[in-house]
Amino acid sequence: MKKTVLLIVPPLLLVGLAWGQDCTADDGTDGVELWGECYSIENTTSLNLESSGLTGEIPESIGNLTNLTDLRLQGNQLTGSIPPEIGNLMNLTQLWLSSNQLTGEIPSEIGNLTNLTRLYLSLNELTGSIPPEIGILTNLSKLYLGENQLTGSIPPEIGNLTNLTILKLHSNQFSSVSDSICNLTYLSWSLEDDWSVSNIYNNQLCPPYPSCIEDYVGGQDTTNCSSMSITDILPTHYNLSQPYPNPFNPTTTIQFSIPYTDMVSIIVYDINGKQITTLINDNLSVGYHSVSWNSKHSSGLYFIRMESGGYVESKKVMLLK
Repeated sequence: MKKTVLLIVPPLLLVGLAWGQDCTADDGTDGVELWGECYSIENTTSLNLESSGLTGEIPESIGNLTNLTDLRLQGNQLTGSIPPEIGNLMNLTQLWLSSNQLTGEIPSEIGNLTNLTRLYLSLNELTGSIPPEIGILTNLSKLYLGENQLTGSIPPEIGNLTNLTILKLHSNQFSSVSDSICNLTYLSWSLEDDWSVSNIYNNQLCPPYPSCIEDYVGGQDTTNCSSMSITDILPTHYNLSQPYPNPFNPTTTIQFSIPYTDMVSIIVYDINGKQITTLINDNLSVGYHSVSWNSKHSSGLYFIRMESGGYVESKKVMLLK
C-alpha cells in the first residue's frame, strides 16, 4: 500500500519575492523591489529607468521611496493607471512618465507633490479631467499633458501656476478654458510642436477664447459646442488667429472673429507682395468664422491678410511640399 506524503511549502518559496515586497538593498538598508531590482528606501534619491523596456503597471509600493527627488520612467511600455501612492513622494522635484501607455485619470494626490518643478505626463492614454489640485503645484516650471485623451474644462486653478514657462495641453479633448490661463505670463504660445513653446491646439475648445491664446487655438473641433456658446456669446473685437496647421501641406484653416456685421476681405500674398488668391470678400455677420486654404502653389512663405471695419492684420504661413 502506497503512502501519500503531503509536502507543505511556504508560499514565498513558490512564488519568490514579488515586486514591491520588502527586500534588503545592497547597502544593507530596507528596500523595495521594483522591476527585479532592490532599491533602498532610505538612500534612493534618484531613479532613472528611462527607455528600459519596463512593462506592466507602476507598482503601488513605489510610494515607499519617500526620499526620491527625481523619478524618470518615460519611454517604456507601462500600462494601467498612475497609482495614488505617487502622492507619497513629497520630495520629488521631477516626475517623468511620458511616452508610455498609461490609462485612467490623473490622481488628485498629485497635489501633494508641492516641490515639483517638472511634471511630464504627455504621450499616454490618460482620460478624465485635470484635477484642480494641480493648482497647488506653484513651483512647476514645466507641465506636459499633451497627446492624451483628457476631457472637460481646463481648471481655473491652472492660473495659479505663475512660474510655468512651458505648458503642453495640445491634442486632447478639452472643452473649455478659463481666462485665468492668461495669468501665466511667462508662457510663449505657439502652433508649432516645439519643446520650448506652449501649445493648446487640437482640442474641442468652444469660443470665445481667452485673449492670450486666441491666436494659437489652431484646429479646434467645435462640433459639440452648443449654438449658445458660438452664436449668443459674441466676440467683442476683431481678431485673426494664427492659421493651423502651420507649416502645412496642402490645407490650412484660418479662424477669425468680427464684432459687427461687416465687409470682410481675406487675401493671400506671396513673399514678394503679389496677390495669390482671395479667400473671402463678402459681408459677414457678427461672430466666429473660419475659412480653409487648399493651396496648389509651390512651397514657400505666404502672408494671409484680413481687412474688416478698419481692422488690418496679417499672419505668416509656410507651405511645404
